[in-house]
Amino acid sequence: MIKNLLSICIKWILIMLSTITILFAQSKGKIYCIGQEFTTGSAMFMPEKNNFPAQLGGMFGKDYQVFLNGKDVVTNAPISIDNHVLKHLDDLNIKKGDFLILDLNHDVDFSQGDDSKLLKNITSSINKGARVVLLHTPSNSYEKQQLSARIQLQTLAFKSNCEIVDLSPALYGGDAYLDKEKRLTSIGASFVAKRLYELIKTPVTGASRIKIKNGKRESFYGFSSETFDFEGKEARVVKPKIVAKGSPWIWRARFWGHEPQLDIAMLERGYHIVYCDVSELFGNEESLQIWNNFYKFLQQFGLNKKAVMEGMSRGGVYIYNWALRYPDRVSAIYADAPVLNFKSWPGGQGKGKGSPENWEIFKQVYKLTEQQALNFKDAPVDRASEIGALKIPSIHVVGDVDDIVPPDENTLPFAKAYIAAGGKLEIIHKPTVGHHPHSLADPTPLVDFLLRADGRKLNFAAIAAAGSEYRSGAGWSPNMGWWGENDDINRILDSKKQQLDILFVGNSITQGIGGTRSHLPYKPGYTAFESVFSSYKWDCAGIAGDRTQHVLWRLINGKYKEAAPKVVVVTIGVNNFLDGDTAEEIVAGILEIKKWIRTNMKNSKLILTGPLPVGVESTDPRRRKYEDIHRLLAIQAKDQCWIYAPLSDTFIKADGNLSLDDYSTDGIHLSGGYTKWAQSLSKIIQKALGE
Repeated sequence: MIKNLLSICIKWILIMLSTITILFAQSKGKIYCIGQEFTTGSAMFMPEKNNFPAQLGGMFGKDYQVFLNGKDVVTNAPISIDNHVLKHLDDLNIKKGDFLILDLNHDVDFSQGDDSKLLKNITSSINKGARVVLLHTPSNSYEKQQLSARIQLQTLAFKSNCEIVDLSPALYGGDAYLDKEKRLTSIGASFVAKRLYELIKTPVTGASRIKIKNGKRESFYGFSSETFDFEGKEARVVKPKIVAKGSPWIWRARFWGHEPQLDIAMLERGYHIVYCDVSELFGNEESLQIWNNFYKFLQQFGLNKKAVMEGMSRGGVYIYNWALRYPDRVSAIYADAPVLNFKSWPGGQGKGKGSPENWEIFKQVYKLTEQQALNFKDAPVDRASEIGALKIPSIHVVGDVDDIVPPDENTLPFAKAYIAAGGKLEIIHKPTVGHHPHSLADPTPLVDFLLRADGRKLNFAAIAAAGSEYRSGAGWSPNMGWWGENDDINRILDSKKQQLDILFVGNSITQGIGGTRSHLPYKPGYTAFESVFSSYKWDCAGIAGDRTQHVLWRLINGKYKEAAPKVVVVTIGVNNFLDGDTAEEIVAGILEIKKWIRTNMKNSKLILTGPLPVGVESTDPRRRKYEDIHRLLAIQAKDQCWIYAPLSDTFIKADGNLSLDDYSTDGIHLSGGYTKWAQSLSKIIQKALGE
């Protein structure tokens, strides 16, 4: 009796656990993408594969179900709403944890009251626990119309408290993101998918805890801004829609609202932006004391102990003086055309114009005579070694022809001492720009630097994603595109299961080997590789433009495991340079590839070469990154389950340069170097095969 009862209980528990598992598997989040041409990608190559909802779905895999105007981007299964989705958002069955991505630039006639209807629907979705994101996208309309659309979207975001993401700066600034008619390309859609993936994956904590008494509330580009008095000084706090985990923030030193693109981008990512006006105190003791009090005031609201300090022009003095006084309160520094040397500006003692009026103010607030001011040794440029020793990540943007705050009197000597003391400082040069305009039209490089410094940057080099290249310069037959080449490779692998001795995997350099690929008119390396490997059954799985993440996606979703070649040679990583990925990020991507192959293709010998040498001259900035990648890979090479085969000695001459007999002038692609490459790999492959 007891045994029967126990058996029934166990069966009941197992059934319940099975039911819970099924329910949990079915409860994955949903992402609803709604819009017209920008979202559907109707003007791009292979939109059903390349529009950003499809790419986003590919990146998330089973974690989220992505819908495009009512259809599942994977199964194309419709959900029960009609095509006029903007007026029927309630029919989407939005639930807590879902995302609603709205591209409204061409869908909403604000003059007809559509904004009030949207406001009601958006508010309803937010109240259900969903996150609603408005996209501001590029347009081929007149500049005045574009500005009007942006303001209307920002107003809608402010009223509804929904999120807003401005994609225009990056898309206008990116290579090949838009076509001639300002329509999104498949490559641009990759950027959008990555940006939304970042938004969705960023850990958040909820609404801002900051509450200001007697503050003036207004919109700061769609975000809630409070202006208030703090100890007789004007202060401002701008709140993100949703606060990122850890409550990060940026402290802007001077010139509130000027060139705000970085501030807007960081607000989108869950950062607060704060300001306390201590203008014309030049970072002196009084200004530091006011800021110290302001810092303590902000800490009661739970902001992170460390802030990113942002200083334009004379703001550079403020942020570096603050970092010297309170290094434990600074996570990173962004300085734009910064004043770091008072004798240069406002003193005008060098080749800069100077400012007699501000020179007098400087002497007054520091209580200096003329001679004392000329002998002043307490500016950031004088204390650069001290600041560098603090090892605070710092990035500067300078105009190389700045005649107001000349870089060679400010940033350049400062950076030399800063780096020599062990500090990390990057400089973005604008070759033909003077003191203005500040910042960058596309703030992406600044955003990425600051996110890395804060430990918040997603490493897309290690997140599997399909490629989206489509341009004829990739060396493919007409109308193939990345997907066509991927399908061709899988067809070959499927037809050669258990037959291949060697499979070469990589990007355009590997693609040049050709193999039996039928849609590659240009195979510059085929003859060299066939002459060396003619006794083997080999083939080529290189696709032009591929990054580490694309190879990883191909491995996971392709026929590589079933093909089971005896040896897999992977040469990848150089195209990640174009995305600004760091050496550490690229290596992480390569190691994800290694991990997948060793887990899923255990009978295949793996040879990793990393990227081939890059940069014709040894002084090429790309060479440093190449060297850093291989330094990191060499550390990992102690793992005996794969073969590390750097080919530096094969291509780099005694003087450190590359030969133009081997390389094209871009310092990336091979010309005659395929023979050397094949010969170098031959010995390694023979050893791997036990020959």
